[in-house]
Amino acid sequence: MSEAGHQAPLSYHARLLADVHRVDAYERAIRRLVKPGDVVLDLGCGTGILAMLAARRGARVHAVESMAVAGLAEELIARNGLADRVTVHRADARTLAPIEPVDLVVSDFLGCFLVDDRMLPAVAAAGRWLRAGGRFCPSQVELMIAPVGDLALTEIDVFADDFYGLDLRAAQRYAVGHCHRVSLAPSQLLAAAQRYHLYAPPDPAPILDENVQFSMARAGRLRGVAGWFRAELAPGVLLSTEPGVETHWGQYLFAIPTVDVLPGDVLAVRLALGERGGDATWQWSGSIARGGVTLASFALDEEEWLGKHKHIGPHHV
Repeated sequence: MSEAGHQAPLSYHARLLADVHRVDAYERAIRRLVKPGDVVLDLGCGTGILAMLAARRGARVHAVESMAVAGLAEELIARNGLADRVTVHRADARTLAPIEPVDLVVSDFLGCFLVDDRMLPAVAAAGRWLRAGGRFCPSQVELMIAPVGDLALTEIDVFADDFYGLDLRAAQRYAVGHCHRVSLAPSQLLAAAQRYHLYAPPDPAPILDENVQFSMARAGRLRGVAGWFRAELAPGVLLSTEPGVETHWGQYLFAIPTVDVLPGDVLAVRLALGERGGDATWQWSGSIARGGVTLASFALDEEEWLGKHKHIGPHHV
């Protein structure tokens, strides 16, 4: 079993707290969902913010955290006079036996595109804590994808031009086969977004392997397919990372070799999550066609190293 939790510095938790869009949505959801006397599980509590917000609403909270930040959570909880209502458990939620049934599980397990935080096994385990009729926050997470273009990608583009008289273009075929965090504007979408997957906790981690087709709404330089989430935290409380919304997450970009597209061009893409050496890795493949004629095709595999010298660039027809 892989190690639980995030080996993250305090600056990571500071970024979460500084994300006003995130914190405000969770605070509003907790106000709607928690009532005095409820028992709440804060899964992966970090600094304990969600646990404290729930305790302020009159709940008794079990805050589970496997990393050393659990000690800081205890200190902050005590400093805010909530130690009698919040108990911090430094434990792996996947193996911690439920202490008592809870009315609500609250957790930020979202990552940039759901799976990259590696918390879904813990989410499934947290389902054992829920009493009959208990709720999860978020109650569902919708993954959306859309083709995007007309953006600079330094991690790829640095290899495209003359570099002090040196030709580095061979590196581009490796650079394209990575997922990138980006912050997009709505104007950079080349077609309307479509649902990729709908996840409802505490279901087990889903099998993610879908084919989606897009018809380009406008001309542009297609750079890849971007993914983001829409999480329903409570009735009427939506947390979205769609383009145009500023969050610490941004969007997840599955880059492809650049292709100039026109309105009506069709992008067919298969996006699948596999596993290599115990780590989840993405593969994405597809083609761009105009009038039924293929302009370009691609088959890319997320790589963290350059040990496999396989061709991952475009195949132009």
